[in-house]
Amino acid sequence: MVAKQRIHSTWKFLLPLVALSLLVAFLLNASEPGDTVEGCPQGCAVQTKRQPGQLRVLSLNMLHGHPDFEDLPSRLDLIAAEIRQLDADVVLLQEIPWTRAAGNGAAYLAGELGYNHLYYRANGNRRLIFFEEGEAIFSRFPLNNPRFTILQPRPGFFESRVVLGASALTPWGEVDFFVTHLTDKDPQVARTQTESLRNFVAAQTNSLAVVAGDFNAREDSPQIIALTDTWSDVYRAIHPNDEGLTCCIDELAAGPEEPLEKRIDYIFLVKMSGETGKVVNAQRVFDKPFPVSNGWQWASDHTGLLVEIKLND
Repeated sequence: MVAKQRIHSTWKFLLPLVALSLLVAFLLNASEPGDTVEGCPQGCAVQTKRQPGQLRVLSLNMLHGHPDFEDLPSRLDLIAAEIRQLDADVVLLQEIPWTRAAGNGAAYLAGELGYNHLYYRANGNRRLIFFEEGEAIFSRFPLNNPRFTILQPRPGFFESRVVLGASALTPWGEVDFFVTHLTDKDPQVARTQTESLRNFVAAQTNSLAVVAGDFNAREDSPQIIALTDTWSDVYRAIHPNDEGLTCCIDELAAGPEEPLEKRIDYIFLVKMSGETGKVVNAQRVFDKPFPVSNGWQWASDHTGLLVEIKLND
């Protein structure tokens, strides 16, 4: 009887500790960056006839929409169709989601487009909370040397900001691509993350590099001013007097009159010593809603950017 009481007393003590340990383990892993890059970097691209022209690069924050994932399946299809129409060679996506209902958004889009692809988780954990989101690179050309880092500092316990990079073996030569999404929580943290990004790109490339993403910073912010000391803001280079607003659509079912408020999405061209590369065109895309059966549908709350880069001048 005494032994049973001791066992009962021990379990009364241990059970709360076990429960607390499980809770701590869950919280520590519920939203963590990935420990590897996923995808199919080579051998998955379907060879289709490419429209003539220079290297075409597209960037878009595609809005994961957590927790209700507003119109996500239809938006994925609209995004795939428009990328196909624009005939982008390389696509750099932010906030690409994995959800229980829609599955792996990166794998789905890459399959629809017939592109090689890489995906890296920034936040969430599909195995624990059935949701995650991150950055992705799609390419009709082979991708190699995938690399990533967690930008420092982290803005919060459950929030990480990352950069995903890879080299594309284009017909014009090897080009490095990086895609990122910086914090909108604290300007000082954002500035430090931007410096972390710059250092990572400098350490990871010896050739021409394209860096794209949602920087959550206006053009006159200290971090964007600092970047453009050495990196070329390709949209601004082509459109010196255009506002180039890219954000934000408050209502995804709004019509074409929906106003944009700020410019926070960029594509930068980074030239290393001796490298050539010239931007010959830059335009906003996904900047209008698509007509659907019940009205209008925006693909995202951001517009995208499409640039054409002439290599080997």
